[in-house]
Amino acid sequence: MKAYNELESSEVNKINDTEIIKMLFERNEKALEIIQEQFGKLIRRISMNIFNNIEYANECLNDVLLDVWNSIPPTSPLSVASYVCMLSRRRTIDVLRKENADKRKSTDYKSVEIELAAIDDGLDDLIDSVNITQILNVFLADISATNREIFISRYYDFESIKSISTRLHMTENSVNTRLTRMREKLKKELLKGGICV
Repeated sequence: MKAYNELESSEVNKINDTEIIKMLFERNEKALEIIQEQFGKLIRRISMNIFNNIEYANECLNDVLLDVWNSIPPTSPLSVASYVCMLSRRRTIDVLRKENADKRKSTDYKSVEIELAAIDDGLDDLIDSVNITQILNVFLADISATNREIFISRYYDFESIKSISTRLHMTENSVNTRLTRMREKLKKELLKGGICV
């Protein structure tokens, strides 16, 4: 078997999460190259959906790679994709919070934050909770494919209502109505799962 540092680009796509985590625990920097190749576009897209600025998106990618290097070990995530997405959202939101509201471009982050505030103000704590993750997985599996696409696009990728409605050939009002109903349903599921909201 080839050493990690001898892997060719086509072989990088074959590396699974377990191997990437193992490489990070071994402090093999090739793992960062693999993460960048496999998940770089996804990390940039999350930032682009908030800032629509390629420089911020590239900075976010670099910051996420550094965060991964500094946090694994000791952290050992089950899903590298989910982990880097969480880090990307956090990094992007941190930058957004530091920006002067008057100088920022119009984004949908503020409206997403307001929408989710009805569910829980401690969104960062929710993201980290295993119990919440299980409830979210059941919730997402229980809704239609279209609703799942809308929910994930809005609250995971921070995509605008307008963009979602255009892409899915729906009215903005229809997307808003579905999101409202899904938030209400999720809130009930969280309460049933013993999560105070």
